Amino acid sequence: MAKDATLQVRMDGELKEKVEKLYRDMGTTFSEAVRMFAQQSVAEGRMPFLPKVKTSDDYSIEDIDNILKQSSDDIKNGNVHTLQEFAQVMGEKYATKKAI
Repeated sequence: MAKDATLQVRMDGELKEKVEKLYRDMGTTFSEAVRMFAQQSVAEGRMPFLPKVKTSDDYSIEDIDNILKQSSDDIKNGNVHTLQEFAQVMGEKYATKKAI
């Protein structure tokens, strides 16, 4: 199949370095992994894996302690937002764009 289209993806630089090393270590490239992902998605008619969000069972006591400490530090440092501010940010971020 001809490679005649380009896909550009913006991501965190550290994540990009890690994933490129991962695929190099596996004998391929990140670009090839993205092509395989696309081909498998079309073949299966869905994402070729089940996305998973961590649940409380996936966190260690240490993880939970660190999360709670960070939250406590944020509150002490005034890094908090009102419900209205949160709703506005989420509304802007996830607003449904209507086609014209």
